[in-house]
Amino acid sequence: MKMIVDFISKFTEVSEEDAEFLSSFLTEKKYKANEVIFRGGNVCEAMYFVISGSARSFFVNDQGQEYTWTFNFNDEDATFENSIIIDHHSFINQTPSALTVEVIKDLEAVELQYKDFEVMMAASPKMHDIVKVFTDNGFSYTYQRAFNLFTKSAKERYLQLLKETPYLLNKFSHYYIASYLGIAPQSLSRLRREIMNGG
Repeated sequence: MKMIVDFISKFTEVSEEDAEFLSSFLTEKKYKANEVIFRGGNVCEAMYFVISGSARSFFVNDQGQEYTWTFNFNDEDATFENSIIIDHHSFINQTPSALTVEVIKDLEAVELQYKDFEVMMAASPKMHDIVKVFTDNGFSYTYQRAFNLFTKSAKERYLQLLKETPYLLNKFSHYYIASYLGIAPQSLSRLRREIMNGG
């Protein structure tokens, strides 16, 4: 449990007492590749902090096109959102999620159930600071992802990925990268050739 406490300590001060209190609500979980952690249409009843392995959250639009919303992993490249598996809106409001989370590589994680989250919040004022870290980062990520998908061209999104998160290309398949960019795999291949040729 120390890993998640160390992670939270980067954003807000966590005393030993707070750490012990938080840890008492956490459960270690293991999932196999291709296993679904939670499925779209259901309520997100827990959040998960990734220890090892990888997963992705995705949704399918009305036309049947699949979009990868977030990649989940925890290594030297991971951002806040990579390390946490959650649908923020569904979890906080306990409403059905549009996202499905599936495991890509065998995954170890630490789980916090919503029912325990409520108890934790009621019992400890410090937990409000910790939750604010999660909600602020979740809002920022959601805004930026939506903004990029709706205002930038496929080429602009790909160039942004090359500039800001090129390591994703080595961690995830061509198919997943294409769905993250909101394009078909064939379109991603064309973009790569165009850029390599100086286009």
